[in-house]
Amino acid sequence: MNKKELNNLFGHTLVETGRQIKMYNLNMFKEKGYDITPEQFVILSFLEDNSNLHQMQLCELLYKDRSNMARLIGVLEKKGLVKKLPSIDKRLVNKIQITEKGKKLKEIITPDIMNSRKNFLNKIPVEDLNCCIDVLLKIQHNLKTKKMTD
Repeated sequence: MNKKELNNLFGHTLVETGRQIKMYNLNMFKEKGYDITPEQFVILSFLEDNSNLHQMQLCELLYKDRSNMARLIGVLEKKGLVKKLPSIDKRLVNKIQITEKGKKLKEIITPDIMNSRKNFLNKIPVEDLNCCIDVLLKIQHNLKTKKMTD
């Protein structure tokens, strides 16, 4: 296989793997009857680990645009899983905080997420995972430090 074919296969494989993981988790959430999506779960996780983030900070952490993040936060707020707190400096920036209800739901879902990861990483040696992570980190470094060429 030549380098061009390998590059195309790499990109396709990376995207397809991400899509399959997303679908696997969506189906698992549906089967378990969770009233949130895996994407909303990730927001709850970030909020629990980093209390009182601004909406823009969540956008940056999760690579979402403002309108999409506003919609996601709005859904979580209606479900009572997060709440908006006015910023102390009176700017038009709200901090987003996970509620006790959100923490409890996250605690219930976390074992299923961990089991999900265990299932799709089944029979993959740690050395292979480390190699994969190393390659992806090198790609990220290249994207951040080098100008893109044709």
